[in-house]
Amino acid sequence: MANSVWGTPAHRANIESLGLSKRRALPLLGADGISSVAYAPDEIVLMLSFAGTAGLVFSPWVAFGISLTLLIVVGTYRYNISQISERGDYMLVHNRLGPVPAMIQGASSMVDYLLTVAVSIASGTTYIISVFPQLQPYNRGIALGLLLLITIFCLRGLRSMGRIAPIPTYSFLVLLGLTITAGIIQHALGTLHSATSSHYQVIPQGHVQNLVTGVGLAMLLSRAFSSGAVAITGISTVNNSMRFFASPKKHNAARTLMYLGLISAVLMVGITYLVKKTGAVVVQDPQRFLLVDGQKVGADFHQIPLLFQITDAVFRGGWMTELVSLATVGILMIAAVTAFIGFPLLTSTIAEHQYLPVQLSARYSRRLFSNAVIMLSVSAAVLLLIFGTDVNALIQLYIVGAFTSMSLTQCAVAWHRFRTLRITLDQMERRKLFRDLAVTVLGLMVTVAALIVVLFTKLTQGAWITLILIAATVGLMLMTRKHYETVDEDLKLGSDDDSLARARVLPARVHALIYVPRVRKPVALAVAYARASRPSSIEAIAVNVVEERTKAMTTKWEQLAVPVPLTILDSPYRDQVKPVREYVRRRAETSPGDVTVVYLPEYVVSHWWESLIHRRTVHRIAHQLRRENGVVIASVPWNIGRSHPVEKPQASPSSLAQELSQQPDERRK
Repeated sequence: MANSVWGTPAHRANIESLGLSKRRALPLLGADGISSVAYAPDEIVLMLSFAGTAGLVFSPWVAFGISLTLLIVVGTYRYNISQISERGDYMLVHNRLGPVPAMIQGASSMVDYLLTVAVSIASGTTYIISVFPQLQPYNRGIALGLLLLITIFCLRGLRSMGRIAPIPTYSFLVLLGLTITAGIIQHALGTLHSATSSHYQVIPQGHVQNLVTGVGLAMLLSRAFSSGAVAITGISTVNNSMRFFASPKKHNAARTLMYLGLISAVLMVGITYLVKKTGAVVVQDPQRFLLVDGQKVGADFHQIPLLFQITDAVFRGGWMTELVSLATVGILMIAAVTAFIGFPLLTSTIAEHQYLPVQLSARYSRRLFSNAVIMLSVSAAVLLLIFGTDVNALIQLYIVGAFTSMSLTQCAVAWHRFRTLRITLDQMERRKLFRDLAVTVLGLMVTVAALIVVLFTKLTQGAWITLILIAATVGLMLMTRKHYETVDEDLKLGSDDDSLARARVLPARVHALIYVPRVRKPVALAVAYARASRPSSIEAIAVNVVEERTKAMTTKWEQLAVPVPLTILDSPYRDQVKPVREYVRRRAETSPGDVTVVYLPEYVVSHWWESLIHRRTVHRIAHQLRRENGVVIASVPWNIGRSHPVEKPQASPSSLAQELSQQPDERRK
């Protein structure tokens, strides 16, 4: 069942066959950045609408500033990609700046991936509801359903993603390119229609003159920039997934990054330009700041995304609008898939440094590190349950993690080049290093400035939640590492003579205890195994729960006629686990230098559902005894329905006991 869902494991030698060409890597690993144009313009207009329609005139300029920032960051990342390890930004920061900055970078990236999934699915749900408005009451259910489908799809592995991703991504690019081109031509000819929301009246959140001049304008533009800067968040996915590129990996990653930046910038400016020309608008709270035909809208009012509105204006409705919207949903789902690619790679690398549970470091599995995939899916489901499909609310949490991660990456490269420059004597090499350092510092200044703007404008809007998530994740990493260090210290075998001598000391005596739930074949087998080990002493124990059953057990034990005494433990509360645990503990405490081996007979059923209808007393006893010092648990399984060494017809129970007592000698012969 697991293999049918997750796929069979991949051989270590075949991992390199997952290499993606630029043609396949761009639609898969670049979908995160490209798909952001589906909601980034909405965030710009939404913030500018605080000043009413007067603020919307600045939307193309804000989009241009974001696109310029995007190109600068992409350019510096592409210039620095030779310094980035195939293991991603986390390893770069860890090697250049140390473990603490690396933990901050890793935690920021983990939060970034989480919010990428949540935002992409929430935005995709919004576009689905725009095409099918009757589904609006089921928005949370639709979002969770999409998340479940993506999770199952990602558990199948990366190979299938590389084949499927180009279809929705390239369809989106072609359709959106046609939309922007047709819209610009129609505007030049004067035939461009107005958007559906162009006749809506936007109520400004304050005096318009104060919002569009001086400090008010600066604050308005800063908030619009910080919201629209979500378009920059997809850059790090390419770097952190470099190992999946075909050779030469760094060259292909750099080219893919360049294509991603250019496409995203052009689409961002083109969409925002058409938004302004069609008069499309969205606001943060429609019930408070939006009037339709002079009336306030109700609680069930659904705001149409800007991309849907401009497509509707360009093509005057019809099937083309629905086709573009469905293509948008497709690329948003691929964007969520990119997070499911990057997140397991990141957690695997961090887990190798013991900052996360080692279960997350399961590399070379076609299941794409299923533990991390499930972990990300559950976390995203929690966010969707809390925030629903409110993209704006999720955006407030989104950008902090991405810019923190990018700033630390740029800082790591800058620090490495600065240190290299200090010890380089050759003048030609120094000039090259100085140029490289200048480019890196430029990128660092841009990302740090963007991070400061985001924190300044969004700290009270929800960014504080992201900071708490990052801090909590770093704290979890420190606790995990401390635990592993404590375990390693406790288990470490000393190298001095005294430690090695203590490790070679044998126990003074070995006592065998056989748990007897009922006198049947598994118990007889356990007795044979215990006697074959030649312990210093041997004893069988049973728990008196029902008096009649205990008497029958004693009679059956006497018929078995083995030289092993049977001790009956009283249990007035009919608990079979506690009396056994206390008896074993007393035996261990009276002889601390001895070892007590507890033989637990159990039978193994053929089907999983059969285990549900049997008591698990033996498993509960084993679980309790594992915490006792000087106690060894020996499980004696009996497979139901299969032949067994002791399952030979005997003339009488006494002859069965005689055979069991002779088996060890026969094996030695």
